[in-house]
Amino acid sequence: MAIVIEKNSLNYIASFSPIRCDTHFKHNIEVANEFFSNKTISWVALGSVLEKVQNGMNIKTDYYSMEETDTLYLSVSQIKEYGLIDKNQNYLTDEVKELNSYFELAKNMILITRSGTIGVALSTNHSSFNFDDYSYVASGFVITAKVKEGFSANAIAGYINLFNVQKYLTAMAAGACQKNIAQPIINNLPIPECLLNSETDIEQDLAYYEKESRKIIECIALQEKKLSELKSQVSALIKDKIISLG
Repeated sequence: MAIVIEKNSLNYIASFSPIRCDTHFKHNIEVANEFFSNKTISWVALGSVLEKVQNGMNIKTDYYSMEETDTLYLSVSQIKEYGLIDKNQNYLTDEVKELNSYFELAKNMILITRSGTIGVALSTNHSSFNFDDYSYVASGFVITAKVKEGFSANAIAGYINLFNVQKYLTAMAAGACQKNIAQPIINNLPIPECLLNSETDIEQDLAYYEKESRKIIECIALQEKKLSELKSQVSALIKDKIISLG
């Protein structure tokens, strides 16, 4: 199916009466505006290259497993721009597959965090997914979508993770306490037609970003380990002094 060219930019949207005037919206949309209001770009609605845009599953703890299983329940905190992380991984029992709403992730899909941390995207083609050994289920705080054949899930996920795009999604988020985005926001998200129609070196740039990000993450993890060790040492020292004084 051909992609749909739409008259979709912030200049076009701004021609209508405003429906949002809060500072949260204004600040983030002004940051996004520099990119999205570029008149030289032909914009496409992202939904025209996606199928089955839906939220993940809200699964009761009755289906959680105390032991490791081959069905992984992915939370928002595990979905990072540089791949899945196994922090606080929840596992599901086989009984969860009997639910009418049950569905698993597959190749060539994108995941987009829609609540809490908004707008972090990841392609299921990423090397951190192991479909040979595991089944993956997204939580209800994640939007999932199948990318139509002929389009790159990696490129789309990388585009969503761009600074200006994430600011746009943050601006469009609703909610008083915890902001969240809905499926129509993703379907209507403007994406440059050139990113979908032609071979570019953008994915190489994204690969470079991921490689450098991982180096920084490893450094942070090392420093956090040192910080934890330092706290233990000082705590033990103070504890011994308190005991000796008592």
